[in-house]
Amino acid sequence: MEDGFFGRSQSAAFDAIRAWHGGGSAGACVVYGPAGAGKGAVLDRFFGSLDGSGAQRVLVRGGRAAGAPFEQEVLARLADGLWPDDAPHAEDRQGLCELLANEIANRDAEDGEPALLLGLVGPDACADWPEERERSVLGELGPSVRVLVSVSAPREAAERWAERLALDVSTIAWVPVSGFRLVEIDAPLRDRLAWAAIDGPGPAAAVEAAMGALREGGAARLEALLSILARAFAPLDLGDAAALLGEEEAELAAALDARRAVLDPVIAWEERWSALRFRHEALRAAWVAASEDGAALCERRFVEAARALLGARARASGRPPEGRAAGYLRRYAGDHLRTSGAPPADLLALCDPRWAWPSSLGDLAARRAELRRLRRSVAAPLTAAGEPPTAAGAGEALAEPVPRLVSVALAQGALGTLHRAGDPRDARPGDVARGDAERALAVALLALSARASGRPGEDIAARARELVRRRGAAWRGEPWGDARALLAAARASSGDDAASFARWAVSATLRDEQGPSLPVWLAAARFLPPSEAEALVAEAVERARSDARPGHALAQLAAAPPLDPGQARSLLRAAMDLPPGSRANALAPLVRALHEEERSRGVSALFDALLAGAGADGEPIDAPSCTEALAPFLGLPEISKLLDDPMTGMGAPLAVRLAELGETARALDVIEQLCGAGVHGAGPLLRAAATRGGRPLVHAAREAVASLQPAWAAAALVADHAAQAIDALGLDASVEIAERGGSSGQARIAALAALCCAAPAPSRPTLAARAVAAYRESGDTDGLETVIRCADWMSPHDAAWLFARSLGDAAGSVTLASTLSGWGGVEMLAPLVARIGGDGALAAVADALHGADAWLAWMESGDGSD
Repeated sequence: MEDGFFGRSQSAAFDAIRAWHGGGSAGACVVYGPAGAGKGAVLDRFFGSLDGSGAQRVLVRGGRAAGAPFEQEVLARLADGLWPDDAPHAEDRQGLCELLANEIANRDAEDGEPALLLGLVGPDACADWPEERERSVLGELGPSVRVLVSVSAPREAAERWAERLALDVSTIAWVPVSGFRLVEIDAPLRDRLAWAAIDGPGPAAAVEAAMGALREGGAARLEALLSILARAFAPLDLGDAAALLGEEEAELAAALDARRAVLDPVIAWEERWSALRFRHEALRAAWVAASEDGAALCERRFVEAARALLGARARASGRPPEGRAAGYLRRYAGDHLRTSGAPPADLLALCDPRWAWPSSLGDLAARRAELRRLRRSVAAPLTAAGEPPTAAGAGEALAEPVPRLVSVALAQGALGTLHRAGDPRDARPGDVARGDAERALAVALLALSARASGRPGEDIAARARELVRRRGAAWRGEPWGDARALLAAARASSGDDAASFARWAVSATLRDEQGPSLPVWLAAARFLPPSEAEALVAEAVERARSDARPGHALAQLAAAPPLDPGQARSLLRAAMDLPPGSRANALAPLVRALHEEERSRGVSALFDALLAGAGADGEPIDAPSCTEALAPFLGLPEISKLLDDPMTGMGAPLAVRLAELGETARALDVIEQLCGAGVHGAGPLLRAAATRGGRPLVHAAREAVASLQPAWAAAALVADHAAQAIDALGLDASVEIAERGGSSGQARIAALAALCCAAPAPSRPTLAARAVAAYRESGDTDGLETVIRCADWMSPHDAAWLFARSLGDAAGSVTLASTLSGWGGVEMLAPLVARIGGDGALAAVADALHGADAWLAWMESGDGSD
């Protein structure tokens, strides 16, 4: 309500809110009622009536008239109010929501913080408020937080909005504002407020009256002006509106002055016709409906101006150009292109660094918000509910948006990198950050090439090799990450390239302050000339032998597959020279890699070392690992010797081996005596029952697993031993156990994914669908890597949904490097791309990664500076 009008209904609502606020009960209050009933005025007056006590008060408005047409802009204003001196201006929505949700959930006056009163007027006026309650920042209110919300809706719809905002409907204080009647309005205000009265004409009639008066008065330009205002995402200055219409600002101002009385009921403005806007969202919507005939022309004006501005920035070599409504369109060009159904080429221009490079922190926030909205639009075909149609060409249609989404995600990642750097006007990533992004690009390309076949795979790998050849020697990031990427490039190369990349990988490990990763050296040796490889392996072995725990260090080398015969022999010779404890640890991962004669020698030495044990000053024996490695080669006499004086951790592998040999009763005794109860006994029993000789233990294994509590413990056991669970318990029972682990989402996901990979081929698609469903329900991204193991058996639709929801977003902090090869990056998601669209999709995504090259070049050249 405006101009001081405050009727009986508003007064009653004001009193009800004061009673709620003073009562100290419900944490949330929802004010509801018809459009124009004065709900915002009630909240304004209530906030203004509060004294200057220590409580913090933040009141924000949503909607076009308030200049906050999108949810993220409302959240940014909340953040401005919460942290006026240090607001997180440039945060993406994800980061902004995390900050806000954490603050709102934890505000407690007992911790010395002021109480917090949040007011939110008109979330229903925003164009994109999320439907999912999980995305609300109001899901948990701290002990000293009160929330006051107003929506233009009847009670039933207001309750749906409360659910949408994740407020507790059972404890909300509901305050209706029923409106007012014409007789209550003083004469000077009647023309402006009559449309909102209970017995008034309504917004449509008010708009029709204004439109009719303009037409009768020959004011077509003003009708066009209001049609532009109605479709703008925020208030427009008269100069911007005139530029969009192709009119002279002075002539429009004169026309407005001449018809103030006609326009005053529907539009508002600041001094000198600035910030033109409709007085209420209901009036704006009514004008849109009444001017539908001119919608296409209005849309074309916005789109043409947006294209012109994007083109001008793409061509500019210095200061960004000015143009028609440049300030407004810098913020909302992408939204006009998106909502107009512009072709992909227009939309992807928003991802070009020549447009998306920000000039300030505020501009960085606008660019990130623009890309977030664009991302939702581009991803919509991939995240739509229900299976895609089975008609011919449906697969290609599903794969088509994938490279576009990659382009958007790369731009989001690049802006995330700038956000980390601070002020984008001064931000130029250093050599390390740039190297990290280059390395991530190479790894992403290699992951795509590994999934592609034939010529497409080789073409993608060639791009990765060229990048590594040109830049890899200069990378100075995290040593293990550099070495890993360089080894991957070596595996995808041959000849001199492979050798060079391997040498650079070894050099990268030498930068590690904790000492070089020696397994990398053994992997690199495979790509080096023989004499150089032998020298490198010898040095790696000698460094391991010199370690404080030489057996452990040699075991790390032996566990780095695949070992060639010469490397295995070198490790065997080194292990044999060690004391018993160290020797046992070194031999454990090595025996399976040895050839028959050498394996017999290694097994015998491992057995003797286990019997001898470690001296008082020797290296502690990793008894579980050593016994697991040795058990398949043991007969009953050797098992008996080890059981005469067993070390902790020997019981499980020896029991399994006894079952394999048909000694099930003895195996059960070992489990009971050495493994214990609960999961410690159920695991070995399950493994034993799954062996050929251990079938008599199946019933006991089923009972042991079924009795495990909590249920997620049984699911975790199935995840660890999926193949054995299928053999001993049956697939259906194993799936039931996995699904019962739902209280721990990760255990359920892990169990279903493991069963999918271990089950007979016909069952895998169903299990993959179950794993994806469990991931959806978990509500977090911890299980992403696990569920991707099922990619080959997912439906293309599930793979597309998972790709769209994960790319870049699964990481806590998004950068260009993380978007390429971090958690939820292109590297991790390559199996999903292959499942969505095969070689074609993989090649298209690789082409989209040229966008990363463009961002890296832009960052390095510094052309983004004003």
